[in-house]
Amino acid sequence: MKIRNKILVTAISSYLLAFSSVFAWWIDHFEVKFNPEAAKAWESLDLSIEAVDKNNVTVSDYEWTVLIFSESDPEAELPIALEENTYTFSPSDQWKIVFENSVKFLEKGSQNIHVYDFQDDTVFGIAEAEITKEEAQSNLSIGIISPENWLTIWEDTIKVSWSTNKNHQIKIVLNWTEEFLTTSNSDWVFEKEVNNLAEWENLFKAQVLDSEWEVVWESKEVKIMVEWNSISLKNIKTIPTEVDSEWAFQVEVIATAWLTEVSTIINDVITNLKEESQWNYTAKIYAPKEEWNYKIDVILKDELGHENKELWAWSIKVNKVELTSAETEELTSEVSNEKSDLKINWLKLVELRTRSVLTWDKVEEAKSYNVYKKLEDWELELIENVKEERFEIAITWDEIKYEFFAVKAMAETEEWEVYEWNLSEATKVKTWPELILLLIISLFVWGLYIVSKQRKA
Repeated sequence: MKIRNKILVTAISSYLLAFSSVFAWWIDHFEVKFNPEAAKAWESLDLSIEAVDKNNVTVSDYEWTVLIFSESDPEAELPIALEENTYTFSPSDQWKIVFENSVKFLEKGSQNIHVYDFQDDTVFGIAEAEITKEEAQSNLSIGIISPENWLTIWEDTIKVSWSTNKNHQIKIVLNWTEEFLTTSNSDWVFEKEVNNLAEWENLFKAQVLDSEWEVVWESKEVKIMVEWNSISLKNIKTIPTEVDSEWAFQVEVIATAWLTEVSTIINDVITNLKEESQWNYTAKIYAPKEEWNYKIDVILKDELGHENKELWAWSIKVNKVELTSAETEELTSEVSNEKSDLKINWLKLVELRTRSVLTWDKVEEAKSYNVYKKLEDWELELIENVKEERFEIAITWDEIKYEFFAVKAMAETEEWEVYEWNLSEATKVKTWPELILLLIISLFVWGLYIVSKQRKA
């Protein structure tokens, strides 16, 4: 019996020793720190909280809730991330949380922050900071990081950033009236995204505030030019609003002046408009053959390459009209006098390793060419307008499939009307990986041939 008791005591002692060694690595207290440890009233301080064991080693699995409060200054501003003065650690915190620019004391003197484990008030930590009322203005400075003065942008939103002393309250003033508050971070930088800028000129400046919200330092002014509507469609109309099939109508676009390109897309046909007067662009267009209510898309481009595409900006109704033979002959004669035959011949395809090259014979009267892809429902999708008799089709890593490409020639009449001729014959294009598969097979066969030839030798 004595031997059994001795064994039992030994086992229990070993268990308690092991149990206590495990808890030696459990949380003992919190390391709570301010950065900086001295500041002026209303200046922001960083607050860091780290769970550690009795050897001051970080507890790597602490995921509990802590209670945070100031005993010395109950009116102190605490981190906004707190919920009723509590914060729950998560794995993303890596067992140490830093609240940047999160604590502000209102009163001078020695101020503190207490942190307690919510379940065990014997586990806690305290940080202290010396707060003064004096404002040391001599060391203050503020400099512009971005944007640069007289920058021109094409939208009504911009991010402004300045640099100044750490943890200072900053006021950004826009156009002498609007004001935005922010705080410089630990890198001495403050940033603010400003929306709804006014068109044309906007003036920014930044001010450093003291604890009494008085301005103690001010930056230089920065002016930003906003031309967010520099490419805008004001109005569009067609004359008439309803037209018979294959008959001419006029489209008028009112848009930003001096654009390099104003064009419309009707039934996949692109027409370039001519600037008749400031803001006014016009063109004469022939209606499609089929009866339908056709949408009109508008594309606007300026000399800087900016583009504004207005989808379904207008529509025109086309009515089907049955013409007599005499009317048909008269219409055909009229059109043939104005428009040249732009038929495309000899559409050729060269398949390379990474791309396929589509070429065709030059059409003398053509100003450009529209390249189309036929979709599964045999509808046409405009891919690109090209100036040369050549279009490259990239080979992708998709599954084996075949796609059909076709081309239409574009020309202008003496009245500056851009028109499009009949579609060329569609060409079937193979895509990756069949081309590479054939290459691999051919290389394999060639390798077998070389090996067999060497064996015979």
